[in-house]
Amino acid sequence: MKTLNSMYGQAIGDMLGEPVEGLTREEIAMQHHSITGFLSQPSITDDTIMTHLVVRSICEIGKVDCQHIAQTFLRNRARIPRMGPTTAQALFGLAEDPDFTPTRGTTDGAAMRAPAIAWLFPADLVIPRTIESSLATHGSSVAIAGACAIACAVSGAIAGSDIGMVIRAGVHGAREVSDNLASRILEAVSLASVGSLKDAIDITGCGIETEEAVPTVFAIISKHYDFRSAVLAAVNLGGDADTIAGMVGAIIGAMSHTIPRDWIDACKGQPESMIQESWRCVSRFTDSADHQEGTSH
Repeated sequence: MKTLNSMYGQAIGDMLGEPVEGLTREEIAMQHHSITGFLSQPSITDDTIMTHLVVRSICEIGKVDCQHIAQTFLRNRARIPRMGPTTAQALFGLAEDPDFTPTRGTTDGAAMRAPAIAWLFPADLVIPRTIESSLATHGSSVAIAGACAIACAVSGAIAGSDIGMVIRAGVHGAREVSDNLASRILEAVSLASVGSLKDAIDITGCGIETEEAVPTVFAIISKHYDFRSAVLAAVNLGGDADTIAGMVGAIIGAMSHTIPRDWIDACKGQPESMIQESWRCVSRFTDSADHQEGTSH
């Protein structure tokens, strides 16, 4: 159930943030005062769709393979709205050369998809599997570190860790690849602890760059433990609102016993179909892995 709640949490955060992606906090306040729910007909973006495509790829071949994930994205390109610049460039390269491997890209596209790895694999495999998955589109250490931070945090949340342990898990995941990003996460959490979240984000930023978006996620969850308040805090900050709220939702959703019923109902249609299909894939995959290894997942 924690994994399923994480799936719904990510989709809900994505849908809540979608209408205000790219706006500043001041623009959101001027136009809406404070966002307290859906502003328009809920719609998922590349964040949710690509995360679930990662699940499909892994379940299809029984392992994480960055080239297969990238090919899965390429085959479904027409279904993916608002694709980020790094991912779009990587898929263009792949279309030109089937052996293309990205070596650059500092945006948060790898991090936004990282919950998929936590849904599928036990904690000891999360970091190496996340690194492989990230390489489908992102080759920089900061992007991969951000993905490891989010995957480890979601994994910890699913395992029942408290918020302090979840944050420490995220820092550990980042540090395995980039000490600098781990330090930025700790700085963001520290700033949020001694002042307001808004003041912290004024320093760290909340744009599409991994070094801004991922620390912002951890600053938010350090201040907001309730699902509704956490995702709304993310949305009202602006910037890369859908991605940041989606990552927050994936973490806090896994920690929540209940998610607002009206927000679950907003997932009816394409989001719910995608979530339920992935839930079945994850259940089959983890059951098979447990049977083969003779251990519990």
